Amino acid sequence: MKRKILLTVAVILTVMLSACGMSEEEIGTALSNINNEYQSGTYEQAQTEIVKLEKVTKKMTDEQKSKYDELKPLIEYAVQSSGEINNALNDAQGLCDQKMYYEASQALDKISMDYKLPPTEQKKFDEEKTTAENGIKSVKVTDALKNVETIYNGGDYDKATEELSKIDTSNLTDAQSQKYQSLQTNIANAKAAAEKAAAEKAAAEAKAKAKIDISMAKSKVIGTSGYPYASLLAENDEKWYFAPTDEPDANVRDSGGHVSKGVMVYSVDKNTGNIKREQ
Repeated sequence: MKRKILLTVAVILTVMLSACGMSEEEIGTALSNINNEYQSGTYEQAQTEIVKLEKVTKKMTDEQKSKYDELKPLIEYAVQSSGEINNALNDAQGLCDQKMYYEASQALDKISMDYKLPPTEQKKFDEEKTTAENGIKSVKVTDALKNVETIYNGGDYDKATEELSKIDTSNLTDAQSQKYQSLQTNIANAKAAAEKAAAEKAAAEAKAKAKIDISMAKSKVIGTSGYPYASLLAENDEKWYFAPTDEPDANVRDSGGHVSKGVMVYSVDKNTGNIKREQ
């Protein structure tokens, strides 16, 4: 062990001594290499190289010294923290693999607060964050499709159409896409059928409300009562009143001008044509 320590010290001393003779151009090249190593995630190698430059900082230009001062703490932090960061990122990845996307997103948010991520870890973080966010979107889409189906089954086709239009279709799974298209078709067909039924109902109601003339009203009374004739007794803005008789112009009133007892009286609505026996 003692021999190994002595050997390590000797290597560091050799590196430091060799660095002392570096030119300005060589320093610039070294800083560029160190930056590349830092960006690629080889932090320990970058740290070894940054140690070489410690003895030549006085030879550096202002720009080189600024770059050196920027890289040194970043590399030291990366060497110290990358292990913990990667363990935390692996845990978040495990949650994503289990489709626990909300939990994974929360874990990633904690990582971003607890650490200043080095480049390689930042890239992995971004990938896992995208996976978690897409997973959450997928869960929300599934829930939204279920909600649309519930509304559709309840018969509120306009609301179902509105809610379906709110769903982001940019990243649907095959199953979600099929469900979306199925709902879209079913809702459209149901709306068309409902609109047709409503139109038919409105037409029937309009027909029922159409005004009829007195001859049509009299025919209704004759047809309903079974008598061959009907005498008009009275009318107002809404109805005619008829008495069915065996002969035309039969007298159905008593000496006082009132409808004789036992005479049947029918009313006919002038707007709808509805007929009703009044007595």
